[in-house]
Amino acid sequence: MAGYRSRLEKDLDGWIARGLVPAVSREPILADVGEARRLDAATTLAILGALLAGVAVIAFVAANWSAIPRVVRFGLILAAFLGASGGAAWASGREKPVTTHVLLAVAALVFGAAIGLTGQIFDIAGDARTALRGAGLAAALLALAGRSPWPAAVALLFIGLGDVTGGGWFLGETRWPGWLVWAAPAGALLAWRWRSTALAHAAGLASIVAGFSLSAMHPHRPEGLFMAMAAVLAVLALGARSRRETAEAQASALYGWWAWGALIWFGAAGFGEAFRGVPHSVAWMAVSAAVVVLGRTDRHAAVTAAGIVALFAAGARLLFNLGVGLMTSAAVFGACAVAALVVAFVLKRARTA
Repeated sequence: MAGYRSRLEKDLDGWIARGLVPAVSREPILADVGEARRLDAATTLAILGALLAGVAVIAFVAANWSAIPRVVRFGLILAAFLGASGGAAWASGREKPVTTHVLLAVAALVFGAAIGLTGQIFDIAGDARTALRGAGLAAALLALAGRSPWPAAVALLFIGLGDVTGGGWFLGETRWPGWLVWAAPAGALLAWRWRSTALAHAAGLASIVAGFSLSAMHPHRPEGLFMAMAAVLAVLALGARSRRETAEAQASALYGWWAWGALIWFGAAGFGEAFRGVPHSVAWMAVSAAVVVLGRTDRHAAVTAAGIVALFAAGARLLFNLGVGLMTSAAVFGACAVAALVVAFVLKRARTA
C-alpha cells in the first residue's frame, strides 16, 4: 500500500501539471486510498516486550513445575490466557489495533502451551500432533473473532508443527495430508482480505512447507506430487504478481514466497525416479534463469534471489548427473563466479561513464 500510494502521488502531480486532473481532487483521492501505518521504534519494542512477556509466563511455569501445586499451575495458565484475551477485547473496544493483535497473539501462544501443560498437570496422555493442531485451531478462532492476522500466523505455526510432528515422515509410511495444505491458502486469503503483510509472509512460507504434507500421500514416489505442487505455486505466484497494484505489500510477499516454493518443489521432483537425469536439470536451469529475468524486470529482490539460488542448485545437479567430480564442479562454479563479477564490474563502469 505504501508503494502504491507513493506512485499515485507522483502520478497525480504529473496529471495535475498536464491538466488531466483538477488540483482540488488530489487530497480526496489520496484520502480514499489511505496510508499504511508504520510502526515506530517504541511501538516495535513494546510489541516485542509483550510477546516476550507471554513466553516468560510459560517459561516461569515450566521452570517451577515441581515446586508449584497443580491447582496453582492450572490457575496461572488460565489467568495468563484470560488476561491476554481480555486485554485484547479491551484494546479492540478502544480502537487500538496493534495492541489487540499483540495480545491476541500472546493469548494464542499461552493457549497452545496450556494444552500441553494441562495434560502434564493432570497426567493426561495424548497425541502431540492432536495437541498442536488443537492449539492451531484455537489460535485460528481467536484470529477470526478479533479479525487479527497475528494469531492467524500463530495458528499456521502450530498447525505446521502438528503436521510434521510424529513418526512416519522418514519411514516411508503413507499418511493423509496434514492440515497445512488447507490452512496455508486460507491464511493467504485472510492476509489479502485483512491487508496483512505479516500474515502473507507466514502463509507463503506455510505454502512451501505444505509440500511435505502432500508427499506423505505417496512417500515412495512423491515426485509427481512435487511437480504438481511446483505448478500450483507457480500459478499462484503469477496471480500474486498481477495483483501488486491493488495490494502491493501482501501480493509482493506472496509473490516472493510462492516463487521460492515453485522452484524448490520443481527441483525436488528431480530427485525422484520419474524426473531424474540431465533433462530435468537443464529444465530446472532454464526455469531458474527465467525467474531471474522476471525478478529483475519486476525489481523484486526475493524473486531474483530465488532464481539465482535455484540456478546454482540446478547447475550443481546437472554436473552431478553428468558424473563430474566435486573438484571439477568447484572449479566450474568458481569460474562462473569470477565471470559474473567481471561482467558486473564492466556494466557498472559503463553505467557510470
